[in-house]
Amino acid sequence: MATNRHAMIRYRTIDRCLTRRNKRYWTWKELAAACGEELREYEGGDRAAPARDTIKMDIQNMRSGVLGYRAPIQWYPRIGGYAYSDLGFSITKMPLGTADVEALREAMSLLRQFRGFPQVQGVERVVAKVSEALRVRPSSEPEVLQLEDNMISKGREWLDLLYRACRDQRCLLLEYHPFKVPEGYRSRRIVSPHLVKEYNNRWFLFAYDHQEYRIRTYAFDRIQQAEVYLLDEFRGDPAFHPEQFFAAVIGVSVPEGAHPIQVLLSATPQQARYIETKPLHHSQRIHARADDGSLTFAYQLVHNIELENQLLSFGESVEVLAPTSLREAIAKRVSLLYKRYL
Repeated sequence: MATNRHAMIRYRTIDRCLTRRNKRYWTWKELAAACGEELREYEGGDRAAPARDTIKMDIQNMRSGVLGYRAPIQWYPRIGGYAYSDLGFSITKMPLGTADVEALREAMSLLRQFRGFPQVQGVERVVAKVSEALRVRPSSEPEVLQLEDNMISKGREWLDLLYRACRDQRCLLLEYHPFKVPEGYRSRRIVSPHLVKEYNNRWFLFAYDHQEYRIRTYAFDRIQQAEVYLLDEFRGDPAFHPEQFFAAVIGVSVPEGAHPIQVLLSATPQQARYIETKPLHHSQRIHARADDGSLTFAYQLVHNIELENQLLSFGESVEVLAPTSLREAIAKRVSLLYKRYL
């Protein structure tokens, strides 16, 4: 990563030198010195100037076309220096080609799956302008890729505001109606937003609640009103790290004080093949194999409602072997379900 970044800095520096009008020819030492100065500006420290072989390789790459352009860098032996043979050339002036626009259009077809972000609409406008400038006709190819529509749920109108508040670390005043309270109830909460997360076609905000002094989860579709709140400072929770927070979780709910436990699931042969190729969680491993092809899978998971729902979705093809608490919770819900169909 660092090597690529340094190379790009050198390419830009060489180009800037060769486009200067007050100096026509440049020796490799002068180009190396300019690159070294630019690298020190970016990276800091006492970085040495690039070696002769590095500069010569950079010039070769810039000439070759592998970078998306062919820089007309000419060596003039009598003068002992490099210069652009085309005085009007610069790598910063290279236009996008038709293939580049087609690549942007294909990327745009994927980004449209995330409509609701104004940033995506901005990219669409850029693609349209580039296409018009290069006279590239709109693609008439049929749609051949569809992602699950993750923008159909109620509350998507809050997506941009909450995303920007997370990014800019701005407090929010939420008017919130939890699921488990009567209609008409409104809870006003001052929060410091940390993360926006999508799960199962629903969006959630994870924010530090200023009244409860902890990270709480707010479903977008239960937010009645949201606005930036300027009368309080953003409060970051140094203990909140999304990778760790969700490491042992299926879904988005993390019961307070919950800890990961070993979960053992027995799956029928047919279901086992499905689960083996599409793991329920990254902690999945095969605990035991039976002669009939059924498998027992082991996990390290937090017991939450999403885990129960996932297990129930497998119906009779998956059995919870452990822990007892999860097995009993599933049995209770199956019993209630059975009674509904009597």
